[in-house]
Amino acid sequence: MDNNKLFNNYTQAELPQGFRERLDRKQINEIAFSANGSRLAAGGAERIWIYDLASGAQSAVLSGHTDRIRAIAFAPDNHTVASASEDSTLRLWDADTANEIATLAGESSSLVSALASSPDGVPLTAWNEETARMLSGSTADPARIRALTFSSDGNTVVSGGADGKIREWEVETGRQLSSIAAHDGLVLTLAFSPDGKLLASGGSDTTVRLWDLDSKHLLSTFNAHSDSVNALAFSIDGKILASGGRDPEIRLWNVNAQGLMSTIPAPEGFVWELAFWGSDQTDKQQLVSVSRDGVLSIRE
Repeated sequence: MDNNKLFNNYTQAELPQGFRERLDRKQINEIAFSANGSRLAAGGAERIWIYDLASGAQSAVLSGHTDRIRAIAFAPDNHTVASASEDSTLRLWDADTANEIATLAGESSSLVSALASSPDGVPLTAWNEETARMLSGSTADPARIRALTFSSDGNTVVSGGADGKIREWEVETGRQLSSIAAHDGLVLTLAFSPDGKLLASGGSDTTVRLWDLDSKHLLSTFNAHSDSVNALAFSIDGKILASGGRDPEIRLWNVNAQGLMSTIPAPEGFVWELAFWGSDQTDKQQLVSVSRDGVLSIRE
């Protein structure tokens, strides 16, 4: 196929009605799709709503944060969710039970405050005394996290910060494993390649960067965007990296050649989220994008 025709055919689809209503009321500022495309997580001032995309139904509310949620990510198991908030905590949740699993990083005073509070008079049922853990002694401030992603094996969470740094966290212990000075500005989006060998990052400095996280080596810097990069996604086979942001175009990068393949107009404007849906058993995959005003486009 001509690279200039990749994913140019698109249709628009409806997002869950409850999500649209909350978006219209400006209650949502962060979203993330599950790896299999079956769920959407939407974070607001203090809560995360989980939606089933097939039915449009709200399946869970994750309550416990006490300030605005800045970053959300689903683990590869499609059930575990990570979130970072201006309440200075980085947390893990079970989206099936709505229980908080662990606080990977944060001040203990913030955790006590969360347990004692009841935003809008709604009891905090998410904290499970038997399973929840306060894990980290890290001095890194989760309030400055702007992006999250899980490794392909689900054992680590990688965060991107307002300080331009990428940090790697061990899920089991909450221990900070590494830190990289990555961008000249905010790190706004992160994505792992399907094989877990490459990490892509995008930032307010308008660049997309490709990393070998094990060696902490910068492999390439892509400079085609003219404004902040807010969304990244690897294709299912890992050969294509899609990027989007505040300029009204989605760019497709050849991962092996480390160069630009093609540019797709994004008629809905500001690209808020990107994902590839499909199967690694077939050649068919869809590129899904969501605009900041909640328009979902599916490209084939």
